[in-house]
Amino acid sequence: MPRDTPWQTRALSAGLAEEYGCRVGVWVWGAAVLALVIVAAGAIAWWLARGCRLTRIGAAGAMLGGVVSLVAVAAVLDTDASLRTAGALTIVSGAWLLGWALAGGIRGQRLLRAEAVADASD
Repeated sequence: MPRDTPWQTRALSAGLAEEYGCRVGVWVWGAAVLALVIVAAGAIAWWLARGCRLTRIGAAGAMLGGVVSLVAVAAVLDTDASLRTAGALTIVSGAWLLGWALAGGIRGQRLLRAEAVADASD
């Protein structure tokens, strides 16, 4: 199958193109997979947070951003616009999760040190 534009590549299989009436490019699949990875990373961070508010804020934002990114890939008709939107949302969601998870880790470490100092002084 020839390429129509640089953003579109050939379908994963010839059957997909005929079955759905359009090409599902590798870029679109990649954006969808990355959105799902961000959702999974947010869910894992939520599970590992164990009550840390800061990490749960980051996890919730990452999951929300991943779902919105996935919706952008699935719902926006213009492929270029959907890929740009999904890419930007994925990057922002990943940075959001990283920032809040680091803040939660730093806070947890400070609380642990303060508890150790209080135990040592008793």
